[in-house]
Amino acid sequence: MAPSGALPALPGPSACLAFHQAVPFLPPRVDERLLRHPDLIRFLGPNAYDLLRQNHENHAKFMDNVFFLGAPALLRRTLPWVYRTYGARGVSPDYFPVELEAWKGAVAERIPGAEAEAIHRVYDWMIEIHPAIVQEAKEGPVDPAPDAGPLLESFVLALVTGDRVGSEAIATQALGAEGALETLYLDLLDPALRRIGNLWEAGRITTAQEHMASALATRLMAQAFARLDYGARPGRRALVAASPNEHHQIGAWMLSDLLEVRGWNTRFMGADTPQEALLDAVRAFRPHLVALSVTMAFNLRRTAELIQAVRGLDLAPAPRILVGGQIFQWEPGLAESLGADGGASDARSGCLMAESWVEGRP
Repeated sequence: MAPSGALPALPGPSACLAFHQAVPFLPPRVDERLLRHPDLIRFLGPNAYDLLRQNHENHAKFMDNVFFLGAPALLRRTLPWVYRTYGARGVSPDYFPVELEAWKGAVAERIPGAEAEAIHRVYDWMIEIHPAIVQEAKEGPVDPAPDAGPLLESFVLALVTGDRVGSEAIATQALGAEGALETLYLDLLDPALRRIGNLWEAGRITTAQEHMASALATRLMAQAFARLDYGARPGRRALVAASPNEHHQIGAWMLSDLLEVRGWNTRFMGADTPQEALLDAVRAFRPHLVALSVTMAFNLRRTAELIQAVRGLDLAPAPRILVGGQIFQWEPGLAESLGADGGASDARSGCLMAESWVEGRP
């Protein structure tokens, strides 16, 4: 269900900077308040407190990104996902308004006067819409996967149960005799992994099953790619990576493979490549395209910093910069606000955008 309702006015630059500087100090203050709350055991359900502690760490980083980017729609879109994900693990929805009040208290302790008031208004808005978010969380995933037919359901089941033989048979069928890698990646693997993400969000599969499915999917990708016969064309070079601190790499891997099938000379850097190492690779490889994958919203600020650093290399010709991930469907202009040349929600649109940029280049 698409989120509705008015969006909050975000704080001005000085309040955003104050929050950014306070990020390391705020989660422990929130923890102190929650640990003293008389309803803590009810809030936790079957979980250890570490689950809430991790939520507070992630919340601080996420809000820092929302303020930095001026992205209220991203905040509104993410709230039902948070409620749904934690609720599926037994956390009471009554926890969230208490947590948000604790954030207001932590902000008031750490940030002075008018700047704290500007931040408080955003938290007051989240508390006000709490009933609506609870309802939206019950209605289903924020980004539901496409309707799954029997073949896709069988493939999802094979992935989450670790059935290598069964998943390989279905992948081989999708790949076909002509080796249609794009069909395998975008018509089978991508919707299957989205479906698995929805199952994890709803608490219907464990984190271990989700990780096993991802590992098996990457094995299938490697096997399929190894069967292909392709050749790079001179003059088309792409460096593809997941952003620093980003541990989800399958989308970037798909883009790298599909660019290579289309004749690009690619370098795939994988997950969580440190910024300096990635900049060294850009200097050495001199790509026409730098493509960065972002899954978690709290990695957006670091992505913006990396893009600024790539721009600062002063290469000739300067690479075009593409950012990718479903998150770029949520907030119009988000890619440009990071300093990128464009954003793509999947590997197919990323390939088409990249090729449109290099048409006519030597």
